[in-house]
Amino acid sequence: MIALPPSVNRVWQREPAGYRAGSALDRLQADLRPYACERLSAGRLCLTLPQGPQLEISERPQALFLAYIVSHRFSLSGLTALTGSARLTVRGTGWWRRRGVRYCTAGDEAAARQLTGWLARYPQIGATLARLDFRHAQLTLAAGRWQFSIEHFAACEVVSRLPPGRRYLRLTAAQRCLLLSACLMVAQLMEKIDD
Repeated sequence: MIALPPSVNRVWQREPAGYRAGSALDRLQADLRPYACERLSAGRLCLTLPQGPQLEISERPQALFLAYIVSHRFSLSGLTALTGSARLTVRGTGWWRRRGVRYCTAGDEAAARQLTGWLARYPQIGATLARLDFRHAQLTLAAGRWQFSIEHFAACEVVSRLPPGRRYLRLTAAQRCLLLSACLMVAQLMEKIDD
């Protein structure tokens, strides 16, 4: 991989032309209507679940050729008694149909093995993630903290300049339920690990 000079890298990483911070987040907030949401900034939202955990939702604009996509990352974090640093990436299995999920680990082998062992004890987490339409899901352990982040395929806005158009892909009620259930189950699992 070729490293770009810092000045070129800033230009490459800038927000796409025509991007309006918060416009897609307003639509997502409408999809999350029964839950309490608090706006932290133009591109960040805090969702409080009735069971207690708080999810931070942030916009992630991605520039394409003559278009851009604004997706949303749902993040949940907390303290943990697990030592070491590990990253567990969740991947869907099956080429044509979803067959489940698989956990790919990186980092400290002992922490990763312990984490996958706990996930194997609670297969309902994997079953929920298998039914969820996600683009990216990752559980990270580092310095006594854990963070679970997930990006859904829906709950995003696609904006094209040629032909001009703007389309929001809505988060359906069924997928919203699966998404929030997966986040809640991961939070409960991390609490059980600490007990």
